Amino acid sequence: MKKIAFFVSLLTIFGVMIVLGAYLFSAPQIPAIDSLKNIQLQTPMRIYTKDHKLIGEFGDVRRIPVTLEQVPQDFINALIATEDQRFREHSGVDIFGILRVIKVALTTQEATEGASTLTMQTARNMFLTREKSLKRKLIEIFLALRMEQELSKDDILELYTNKVHFSHRAYGLGAAAQVYYGKDITELDLPQSAMMAGLLKGESAYNPISNPERAVGRRNLVLSRMLSEGYIDQQQYDDAIDTPLSAKKHTADLDLDAPYVAEMARLDTIERFGREKAYTEGLEIYTTLDSKQQIAANIGLKKGLLAYDRRHGYKGPEMQIEDFDPTDEEALTTLLESTPSIGGLEAAIVTKVNEKSIEVLNAQLETQVIDWDGLKWAAKFISDDRIGYKPKKADEIVSVGSLIRIIDLGPETDKEGNLVAEHQWQLSQVPEASAGFVALDPKDGAISALVGGFDYLSNKFNLVTQARRQPGSVIKPFIYAAALNKGFTPASLVNDAPFIKVNKAIDEIWRPQNDNLKYNGPTRLRIGLKRSINTISIRLIDSIGADYAEKYLAKLGLPDEHMDPYQSLALGAASFTPLEIAMAYAVLANGGYQVDPYFISEVKSSDGEVLYQASPKVVCKECEQLIIEHRLRTTASNQTPEDLTLPVPEEQMAPLVMDPRDAFVIYDMMKDVIKSGTGYTPLKRRNSDLLKRNDLAGKTGTANDYKDAWFSGYNSELVASAWVGFSDHRRGLGKFEYGGKAAMPIWAEFMERVLEGAPEKAITQPPGLVTAKIDPKTGKLAAIGQTNGIFEFFRDDNVPTEIANTNDGLDAIYDVLDPESEDPLNLEEEQEGSIF
Repeated sequence: MKKIAFFVSLLTIFGVMIVLGAYLFSAPQIPAIDSLKNIQLQTPMRIYTKDHKLIGEFGDVRRIPVTLEQVPQDFINALIATEDQRFREHSGVDIFGILRVIKVALTTQEATEGASTLTMQTARNMFLTREKSLKRKLIEIFLALRMEQELSKDDILELYTNKVHFSHRAYGLGAAAQVYYGKDITELDLPQSAMMAGLLKGESAYNPISNPERAVGRRNLVLSRMLSEGYIDQQQYDDAIDTPLSAKKHTADLDLDAPYVAEMARLDTIERFGREKAYTEGLEIYTTLDSKQQIAANIGLKKGLLAYDRRHGYKGPEMQIEDFDPTDEEALTTLLESTPSIGGLEAAIVTKVNEKSIEVLNAQLETQVIDWDGLKWAAKFISDDRIGYKPKKADEIVSVGSLIRIIDLGPETDKEGNLVAEHQWQLSQVPEASAGFVALDPKDGAISALVGGFDYLSNKFNLVTQARRQPGSVIKPFIYAAALNKGFTPASLVNDAPFIKVNKAIDEIWRPQNDNLKYNGPTRLRIGLKRSINTISIRLIDSIGADYAEKYLAKLGLPDEHMDPYQSLALGAASFTPLEIAMAYAVLANGGYQVDPYFISEVKSSDGEVLYQASPKVVCKECEQLIIEHRLRTTASNQTPEDLTLPVPEEQMAPLVMDPRDAFVIYDMMKDVIKSGTGYTPLKRRNSDLLKRNDLAGKTGTANDYKDAWFSGYNSELVASAWVGFSDHRRGLGKFEYGGKAAMPIWAEFMERVLEGAPEKAITQPPGLVTAKIDPKTGKLAAIGQTNGIFEFFRDDNVPTEIANTNDGLDAIYDVLDPESEDPLNLEEEQEGSIF
């Protein structure tokens, strides 16, 4: 007995020494206790609108942290039944399993066997690698024992559920529920919970997406373990076994489609905080987007671009399937799934062609019927300027086996508003033309909506921020504003007549023309801007000087390096992005102040700490008045100035870059563009409610050869700009595709949706302006008793003094050009090429 006792004691001491030695060997690499209590899970950045709608999620992993209370009990039961049946009893280590591992390791010199408990798996997932070695296993064991001392069983289960990898970059059950089932974790049913628990045995081997048959088999095994452990009864087991596989890959569940802004925010966040912090620490980025405006912008751009595309005819099916077999569902499904939706345009295969309708098969293998109303637009595309005759039968458009694009126009109703059909399917095609749209708040430059193209996944190039295009006539309001600052008024007469300029140095003659080749003689500036008359703009810049005009535009924020001081600048010979144009129009909308566009308002950490707060330049008219009054009081009292508290810090005040009087006069002139100018007919054709408003101003723009179409418009609270064109700068949009026809419908659709039911927000008239009654023919003050006089705005330092009379015909031109000149018509310079 003494020998036995001695031998047992010796074994005990030897065992303790082994354990102690193992602990000392592994202790330096065991994480500190504090780190166990303050686990920082890697979570992706999430990007939101200002009203907290999710628009983007970026990171190395997808993870949605959850609490144990959110985890379905079925998943917990399935996990314990298959991975660690004695989880609630042991202290973190299964001693029998460990002895087996030690035995194998000692005999083979390799740690090929495992008996990891859920606690040990959690330790490995949190801190260790998957390396199979005795040293790593020892660290895992001691770490598990320590975790059991510091954390409760529920804490360990919660850590495990959030940390474990479910493949497809989904870490944690919260993300896995979204990736595999597109639902919240709380919505997982018994078969789905069993599937997720079974997947953990082998992320690839038992993956329901890549290996559905083996995944179902593993799920059924998990269910049988749950049955034998008493977690479910026979009826639940039978029902779950009979449930078909429902898993498929889902993308991030976003609340709103704003991928271009999400990408802008991603890049900005990485630059600001670094990639590691941006992608792993769960940052919350709040943008300046307004969800209502973004939805309106998305709809407006797609409707406008598709309408342009339909006007220019049908280019034919994307593909014609050879030896088409409508019964080969597998081949058809493969083709349709490999042809992704672009901008909401779904791929479909024509299965039947009737005289005035077609039947198509969509990606869900559903048959849809497209009637003649959805086909008759498809005249054959010949060129950007020509289309063929309108089709008379469906077989002139497509044939059986054609791969086409279709679009759902939404529910169809009759005149009384009764539902006729839930869907209106129409033949469509992916537009070759491009478009961009942006809206912002003129008070501080906050971007409230931005669409950088027709479809982000097919073309990530952001046309709003990256595409430099010729602005065409959309630049004219700034030329007019520069002229007002030089003494012109809305009543000034400028001759609308052919203009010729000769450059002797290179022996070149420049002959800018009006688009319609018609000329109206002496014309008031208000009419010139309303009708977008080219020769008026040319003569204005010729009068004020191209150098001055360029500097004036640069002062507004338009990049000086992308324009040159030539007279052609008056017609848009420059290169600006839609965002830069919107920024310049904000100066007109806010009364003359330059604001810088921005799109991120705030960045928070995962625990709510504010890491970044935007401090944009803000228009503060009240601040300027307070500063002036403060200086006057200080000067008058001849005392030390008192501290001045302003509504906005002085360093955040937007600088004044345009005389507020000029900004208001241009606004009033551009309201005529909407009411009776180049913007009127497009709005009238769509029976737009915008014509009922009196607070909107805007300007159409068309570049040479119809290569760029623009419309920019605003009121005191919202500026929006739309551009349409081809990515290939050499290609035009086609004859008569003016800004009012191609781009304005995008702007109008947006404004109609955003301003519906909203009160008018007209710009307030600033001090220093007066109105006077003028003669509409000469621009001079109306004579006493003149019945056709009209009222016009003037700066109080530039009011006309001459009164119109019956002889003011040609004299009016002399007054505008140079009343002191002996040759105001420049007749002597005709041979030089300058003709008025």
